[in-house]
Amino acid sequence: MKKLVPIIMLSVLAMVVGCSHGTHQRQLVQVDSLIGDWQPESAFQVFKQIELNELSGERERIYYDLLKVVLSKNAHLKDSIHFDMPRDSILKHCINYYLQNQDQRKLLYSYLYLGKIHLAAHDNSGASYYLKKSEELLTSVNDKRLEYLTYEALATLNHYSGNEELAMDYSYRTLACAEQSKSDLTMEVHACNHLLVLYMQKKNNDSIMKYGNLSLSILKSMPARNRSYALANLGAIYMSNNQLDSAEHYFEKAQSEMPQHFINQRLAEINYLRGDHVLADSLWGKALRTTELRFRVDIYQSIVSNKYGGGDYHGTADAAIRLLELKDSLVQQMQTAEVQEIQLKYDKEVERRKLDRFMMWALVGALVLLAFIAAGVIYHIRKANRAKEKMMRDQVLLNDYQRQIEELERSGEDTSKDIQALRKKMDALQAQQTEKLSEGRALYQRIVAGESAVAWSKEQVQKFIEYYKVVNLPFMLQMESDYARLSPGNRFFLILQDMGMSDEQMTHILGVSDGALRTTRSRLRQKRTPAPQQ
Repeated sequence: MKKLVPIIMLSVLAMVVGCSHGTHQRQLVQVDSLIGDWQPESAFQVFKQIELNELSGERERIYYDLLKVVLSKNAHLKDSIHFDMPRDSILKHCINYYLQNQDQRKLLYSYLYLGKIHLAAHDNSGASYYLKKSEELLTSVNDKRLEYLTYEALATLNHYSGNEELAMDYSYRTLACAEQSKSDLTMEVHACNHLLVLYMQKKNNDSIMKYGNLSLSILKSMPARNRSYALANLGAIYMSNNQLDSAEHYFEKAQSEMPQHFINQRLAEINYLRGDHVLADSLWGKALRTTELRFRVDIYQSIVSNKYGGGDYHGTADAAIRLLELKDSLVQQMQTAEVQEIQLKYDKEVERRKLDRFMMWALVGALVLLAFIAAGVIYHIRKANRAKEKMMRDQVLLNDYQRQIEELERSGEDTSKDIQALRKKMDALQAQQTEKLSEGRALYQRIVAGESAVAWSKEQVQKFIEYYKVVNLPFMLQMESDYARLSPGNRFFLILQDMGMSDEQMTHILGVSDGALRTTRSRLRQKRTPAPQQ
């Protein structure tokens, strides 16, 4: 009973703390997981819900910064993510933190994306340093996605640097890593496409056919949306190699899987290069049906670039004017979104304050409830202790009255009045005890009659023990003195021995075997408090 109050208090505090902390850490892990599943847009939606000023400590803030940089490397998100300081400076801060805190996975993550930033900036020396740092950590981090991304970046670096053999070696490692992952077909398709690009440069038609067919065979097991993107990627590879017929073939297959505006844009570019400007304009028109301003800007940039390259300056001017208008609209849209985001943040802050007040009052209410429970428990314990103390005092008085009566009877004098007075006092005390311990007395009588106590509850055993103080208080006091940390079962066992019960009777009463009886005696001998040395 004494342990109940702290247990309840710890439970309530854990509940309150659990409700108010840990939310952002779970969100950060969810963002990380969605990025790993190649779902950057979904990851960004979760990321936007995280309030920077609510992050708990440096650990969450560093993790937030790292994921922000990772998300910003996605082409569809880079215009929506803004930084107060350069991304390479942020990642260097992350690296210093994870070096000190021995978080190998996030350290690898930081090195990898710092290497990717240097790679995008055509700083091959810096890219090589950080990507090799990332590669060094692969043996201590079991993460196939990061392993794949590291090898893919190193393959790209060596391809840009003209180290074709190393580029090929890392591309094969990328494919092996993707194949080991098994569950992630997107990685395997990208790895095949990497090799496809390298073999196109070597003009190795057998290998081009091999990895092109392998990529297509994997695509059959992918969802339509992913398959469409992967086929479009194949089309882009062939288009960059000026193989327009093959590029058109894959773009049309991608469009049949799932129509997308950017595929019409690519088909328009192919037909414009062929000289079919009417069909190209028609396809650009279809592409422009998208409602996304950012995509419409990309399409008009494509129109301007192609028409200017084809010498159509009138068409270039018209498209350029429209492109400027769209860019103005895009800026306005971003400003509107920013204002809306500020208002949403304000509303969220209001809701958070309401929740904080609710949590505060909930905590106050819980503490008040705990105070009442604690007061009740303490009152109950004290009441029980007072009752036990009174019973023991009464028993001491009974023993003292009995001793006085015996002394008066032995004196040989006429002490009948004194004896009668003492017996009245004894009767009054015994009547009180009998009323309080009537159930314990009944249980005691059942044991004396030879009944079993196997079906007794803990409460019944406790009442029997309390009553036995009336039967033999000196023994009970001696037992408490001789033993430490006795359970009710141990006390019951020792009382049965004090009552002179044989082993056969005790096994019947307790419902145990002779072996269990011997084990209990052995354990009780170990619990016995050593007698003080003279």
